[in-house]
Amino acid sequence: MRIVKIILWVLLALVAIYLIISLFLPGKYNVSRELRVNAPAKQIYAQVIDFKNWEAWSPWLQEDPTMTFKYGEQTSGEGAAYSWTSEESGGGKQSIKYASPYDTIKTVINFDGRDPSNGLWTFTSSENGLTIVKWGFSGELGFFSRIFGLFMDGMVGESFEIGLANIKYIVESQKIPEAKLEVYRSQLDSMRFYSITETVAMTELGPDFFGRNFSKINAYLGKEMQNSNRPPFAVFHEWNEETRRTTVEVAIPLWSMLEGKDDIKKREMATTDALFIDYYGPYEFTGKAHQAISEYAMQNGTDLLGMGFEIYVTDPSEEADTSKWLTKIVYPIAP
Repeated sequence: MRIVKIILWVLLALVAIYLIISLFLPGKYNVSRELRVNAPAKQIYAQVIDFKNWEAWSPWLQEDPTMTFKYGEQTSGEGAAYSWTSEESGGGKQSIKYASPYDTIKTVINFDGRDPSNGLWTFTSSENGLTIVKWGFSGELGFFSRIFGLFMDGMVGESFEIGLANIKYIVESQKIPEAKLEVYRSQLDSMRFYSITETVAMTELGPDFFGRNFSKINAYLGKEMQNSNRPPFAVFHEWNEETRRTTVEVAIPLWSMLEGKDDIKKREMATTDALFIDYYGPYEFTGKAHQAISEYAMQNGTDLLGMGFEIYVTDPSEEADTSKWLTKIVYPIAP
């Protein structure tokens, strides 16, 4: 009997703690992510305003093979709606309640058995033809469910990042002619280099990531950089589609007596045979060249050593036309 009383007191204490914590938690949640896209707002807006386009970039369709969409009579603009069913994540309905062409879209999301939530998209034009796309998700929380607001960002934030990255890829690839991807075999010469290695979400790869790391190495090398005569490069040691994370080594080739410090490592690489593609175009679409080398290697029985290099031959500060940017995609091969 005493044990039962102790258990009851413990349960009451836990309930009391939960209620006290809930008093201090917000009654609303708001999750959002944003991404810069190299395209006009009108072109990006078109991907979101028509629900039929969502099948091409929706993160949930990629993550959940049991999910299916069913469209209403109207699929685009105010009043458009679709419903979904899923064996893994339940069902629901989403509709567009407000649309201001090329700058704002508001939606209502009704998850089965839950209170409705609000979706918000904004498209803000920036300099150089860029558009900042923001995807938000908000709603009310009952007193007893406020604690779930602490986990909301972790539940949907990464999915928003994947969806925005998919839209970016779709929209930006529409403005580029198909690159000629000719694979050839050559030697990747030996070199000494200084590098920084990070494991990051794939959505973090971009000008900010590479600029920050290259600048850090440049600052360390200082006057030694005047002896550099080879272009910077990156090595992709791991590319995990399931976790959407990658391990990238950002490097500057240089023969120097400096030994490196902190996270800047001094490394050497011997001459090796490799498969090459001379890719011309924006950095966002080098993935096609990586895939082309992988397919070539499989068709020709060539063993890749697993490390994909991107050598950035063209300096973007000296050439504004992205179609003229030369990136050498390189994969060392087994002897």
